[in-house]
Amino acid sequence: MSSIPLSLRRKVVIALDADHVSPVTDADTGESRYLSFKTVAWCKANLLRAHQDHVFLITSLDTHAFDGGVLSAMWTSLNSTEDPHLSRAKEAETSLRRLAEALHAVGVSCTIEVLRGTPSETIPEYVHLHKGEMLAVQVVGRSALSEALSFGWPELCARAAGCPTVMIKMGDLPENIASALDP
Repeated sequence: MSSIPLSLRRKVVIALDADHVSPVTDADTGESRYLSFKTVAWCKANLLRAHQDHVFLITSLDTHAFDGGVLSAMWTSLNSTEDPHLSRAKEAETSLRRLAEALHAVGVSCTIEVLRGTPSETIPEYVHLHKGEMLAVQVVGRSALSEALSFGWPELCARAAGCPTVMIKMGDLPENIASALDP
């Protein structure tokens, strides 16, 4: 099978929640797992075509909003000269790189990017800039009150993207979906 040039591949943007890109350590087993891994695996199983699609794997760090992770990093690194936003961006980039490697292993070409700014603005802008033909957005559960009062960034991205959008609720993904990324 001949390789399809990148310019002719379908461009799929997978936008992951910045708060769930980095690994979480399981308290019982001590093993590290990526909450976003299941989202990317679901996309591979249900949306992506190996050797025919190109994935833009992105997350957006909102540097303007209150961020508990950055506040925590600031507190623990009072004597450090490193910017907490910068260390969070490095951590997100490392996590995206691992997810990209898993996609490459199953034949899906991938590019990663850590955006800076409000997700509801930066993600649709990125989709337009890269001529995305589909947007898959990771949705993390919100409270009923929060959902009733306002749209979250995933909903705002879906409205502004200008292409078909798939909303993937993390809580609804089966545990065995990760096997979709087995080479």
